[in-house]
Amino acid sequence: MVSEGLAFNDLDSWRRWSARRSAARTVLSTLRRQVRRRPQTPPDAVLTLPAEDPQVLVVIDGGSASWRLALGRVVARLDPRRTAVLSRLPEAADLVPDGHASPWTPGDRLPGVDAVLSLGAFNDLAGRVRPWCRERDVRFVVAQHGLLTPWAPPSVDGDHYLAWSQADADFQTAGRPAVTCEVVGSQMLWEAARMPAADLLDDRPVMLGQLHGIELPRASEQLLYTDFCTRFDADYRPHPNEADAISRAQHAVMRRAGVRFETSGASLPELGRPVVSIFSTGTLEAAQRGLPAWVHHPDPPAWVRDFWSRYGLSPFGSAPTAAAALPDVEPAIATARAVMS
Repeated sequence: MVSEGLAFNDLDSWRRWSARRSAARTVLSTLRRQVRRRPQTPPDAVLTLPAEDPQVLVVIDGGSASWRLALGRVVARLDPRRTAVLSRLPEAADLVPDGHASPWTPGDRLPGVDAVLSLGAFNDLAGRVRPWCRERDVRFVVAQHGLLTPWAPPSVDGDHYLAWSQADADFQTAGRPAVTCEVVGSQMLWEAARMPAADLLDDRPVMLGQLHGIELPRASEQLLYTDFCTRFDADYRPHPNEADAISRAQHAVMRRAGVRFETSGASLPELGRPVVSIFSTGTLEAAQRGLPAWVHHPDPPAWVRDFWSRYGLSPFGSAPTAAAALPDVEPAIATARAVMS
């Protein structure tokens, strides 16, 4: 059966499911910290205020490239005199020119703020700001920052979701009449399309690893990667998050089975090789840069087939994935306009 929307309609249910799926990894991580005696306490959240009373608050939780594209580019297109930033990332304060940074507490008064932009209330800081918005009738705007599977975190009732496409908008809001949505496009694909086309330097494929994910069983993914790489003379490129003990053990088994690993750290355009994945964003990025790119699964579940269809991804053995169509307005500009509307 093809999936028509998210598996979870409320954030609490999604969090319980996510915690169960990540339990083993969490235990291993905790044990490593105890053995190394390196207590990891998150840094204090910092609120950076502009010179005038802010009208928009941008909440930046993550440290991955996704926040720079989905949020950082937007801040640069908002009024710098009226935009505040809340984050634990030191570099986030630089987004507010001549801003005043101070430790943040949930009770901070921001009377002029009428909109909050974040990647979603499933994140820690954004989740702590969300009740503040509800109490004050402040718009809570969520920017899509990655591809959506059925197990993506759901928006909260009252959120305004900014989607990459109408298909993603329908997917995120299916059965959720209290979540509004509009399409702004993907800043990631917009910027990739404006970079020089990548040269194909080697016809051996690179398989993008996703062992860190929680959507598919690790064991079946490992078998798929091993079979593909040994049959098609491909190299396996581990995801940066495949640094946990379970992933490293799986890597060792794959190497013993004859799988070569691509660990140069070069970007996919720099490698100049065909790209294959099960459902990685990297496939779309590679296609946008002109590289042959495909997806592969010998017996894909219905949701994977739906995912491939929603993003126009081509199965390995067929014509390569085509570059995605782009909106007329840069997504960061469209997002800024949506926040200010």
